[in-house]
Amino acid sequence: MLPQTIVDFIEEKGFCSFHNGLFTMCSPDEMRAVTALVFGADNDFHHRSCHVFGYTAFGVLYCWSDKLYNFRIELPLSVIYCRALTTPENWPPQASAEHIASGMFPDEEEADFLDANGNPMFAACQRAYGANEANECYGFFPALAIAGAFGPAQDLKHIKRIKALEHFTFLAQLRQFYLMKPVSGGLQAVRPIG
Repeated sequence: MLPQTIVDFIEEKGFCSFHNGLFTMCSPDEMRAVTALVFGADNDFHHRSCHVFGYTAFGVLYCWSDKLYNFRIELPLSVIYCRALTTPENWPPQASAEHIASGMFPDEEEADFLDANGNPMFAACQRAYGANEANECYGFFPALAIAGAFGPAQDLKHIKRIKALEHFTFLAQLRQFYLMKPVSGGLQAVRPIG
């Protein structure tokens, strides 16, 4: 179940988008098939208790769980970031679940996706391919899970505008997902998901 703060917002504003379409809220039910594919039979994540409440224009899913609070699934890179599982020494947090929920919406910089050179891509994608229609996203072709992250395929010329849910379902099946954590100098794989 989503925190009451988010439920109240949805009841008042509906499933809206932010930052000119960079982040879009969605019904958790429409993403259950995607999360079921990502999580498989994982002991910590389950598609019935982990709820996607929004996604970026590039396929980063923002999620909530009563047990794990907020976490992200980066579909293009086949990774999950979840502080509850990667920094157990800081868990549970001092703040309440409702307080944490009030800051769950990403700002524009956080929601943007970076190309292989570290440049934000959203504005360039809008100029090159037009703004996404409702339920569309920008997808990499070939998918980064196949072509490799942070390589030549992570570039504006490899983007297409496509239906979000179909693309997310495709990305969820391409390869094994990994729980990752930030470490000094980069990222570290904690364990496979599923």
